[in-house]
Amino acid sequence: MPSTQDHQKKQSRSQLALSELQISPNSSQHADWIVILAFYKALHAVDSYLATLNIHPSDHIDRKRYVQNYLRRIHNTYSALYRASRRTRYGPFTYEGRDQDVSDMLNRAAGIENHINSLLSTP
Repeated sequence: MPSTQDHQKKQSRSQLALSELQISPNSSQHADWIVILAFYKALHAVDSYLATLNIHPSDHIDRKRYVQNYLRRIHNTYSALYRASRRTRYGPFTYEGRDQDVSDMLNRAAGIENHINSLLSTP
């Protein structure tokens, strides 16, 4: 099973790709991928915490249930980010030209990461 550190590595890789897209001169054209990467960065933050409890979700539905049960404080934020990512991954919706919405999704992901980091740093 992946460890907390394994998930943190994936989270860092998502951040690296996200940063590359954000500084791109065409970043607005990559808005959908920015939202998707923000979600996956948050997902790996969540998984890094769940791994400390020896919980390893097998899919998104499983993970959402664990977030609801073990991470209530971020449940609504995580769910909104999940829906946004899913909406742009599988539907015709695009975040291109919706800078405020993209910013909101990035802030949601950062809030999730901050919460998880505070849990991981608590003895």
